[in-house]
Amino acid sequence: MTLDNIIIIGGGISGVAAALALKQQHRRVSIYELREGPSTIGGALNLTPNALRYLDAWKVLPKLLPRGCSVGSFELFNMIGGTKTAEMSLGNVAKFGYEVMRILRKDLLDALLETLEEQGTSVEYGKAAREIQEIDGGVRAVFQDGTRVDAQLLLGCDGIHSRTRMGFVESDRRPIYTKIAVVLGLVDSASLTSPIHFRDTAFNMSQNGSLIASYFNPDRRQIFLGALMQTEEEKDRDGWRVRGADQDRLREELKERFQDVKIPCLLEMIGNVKELSLYPVHKLTGDGKWSRGSVMLLGDAAHAMPPQGESVGYALEDVALFAELLKNCKDPSQLSQLFKRYEELRRPRIDAALKETEFRWAQGTRDVGWLQFKIQQWVMPWFLWFTQNKKEEDFASDVRKLVG
Repeated sequence: MTLDNIIIIGGGISGVAAALALKQQHRRVSIYELREGPSTIGGALNLTPNALRYLDAWKVLPKLLPRGCSVGSFELFNMIGGTKTAEMSLGNVAKFGYEVMRILRKDLLDALLETLEEQGTSVEYGKAAREIQEIDGGVRAVFQDGTRVDAQLLLGCDGIHSRTRMGFVESDRRPIYTKIAVVLGLVDSASLTSPIHFRDTAFNMSQNGSLIASYFNPDRRQIFLGALMQTEEEKDRDGWRVRGADQDRLREELKERFQDVKIPCLLEMIGNVKELSLYPVHKLTGDGKWSRGSVMLLGDAAHAMPPQGESVGYALEDVALFAELLKNCKDPSQLSQLFKRYEELRRPRIDAALKETEFRWAQGTRDVGWLQFKIQQWVMPWFLWFTQNKKEEDFASDVRKLVG
């Protein structure tokens, strides 16, 4: 029996990327998304050279170049002292084959969707999965509208709040709130009268959280601003929505938290930022199941971690590695061995990323005292220096080469 009937739950970045990768193998793929249309939430993403390598292979890169901004370096600043404390070089096309790009999440998803539609496939929206069932010869997805779809393989690409994971693969593995929330917004560069203190991307640390500031479009007319702040948890999603809708409260909280900043353009950005969005940051434990029966989780559905500049890259790596393994899988009876091999190859990389993320996430996101802040200012430059070679190895890597 030929393996040519695959369904994907989740029409976000990892789901559409998976569809593109499998379409290149001439597989029959259907993709379902619970929302009524493409998601527009989220800020500016960092696409590392290895991420761009896969997007190029899936014929998406040409659509990204007019939308994203090249990032040659990452700079670290002490907002309280007003000084630069470290810098990491990122751009080396000759070495990595690709640059680093910053781009809006919406623009990346739009480019993926456009490429998928050019190949004759589109996402079916408004399809919330109610139940996933094991059946003879594969798996069945039952949707809220009563639709039933049978397949030989189901990929759960439905994010950290994955219905595929919590409803079928591992019911008790649920998102954990990190006690950090992110406030996002965009600033017109021309609205700033103070000199902009960074070249491409800056991580600005204080005792009361941090600010990420980065260009993200080719003409650099706008700057992405993201505040990482220790925040008490709301009772439910409605609570977060209400809090996020209070623009005046969000803006005042930013001004109060960062009132002692000694970098003038950051204060201007806080005052000039356009509509703000609030997102609680969740994560998953690193020891969970990724598969069951004929179902495999990819991306955040399997291993969501706090954002640290490479999260989308990890999801795209998942897709690239899984698709490469699937090339040699001609029969559904081989899926259990494929799943086992995928995890053998993938878990070491994800486990290492989770450990690094936990360390980096602890630096500059929480409210700290004067002494701890001083320690962070000493530790972070050394950490960036220590991890530089590993980052370069990752940038040059291609997970598809792991498949013998």
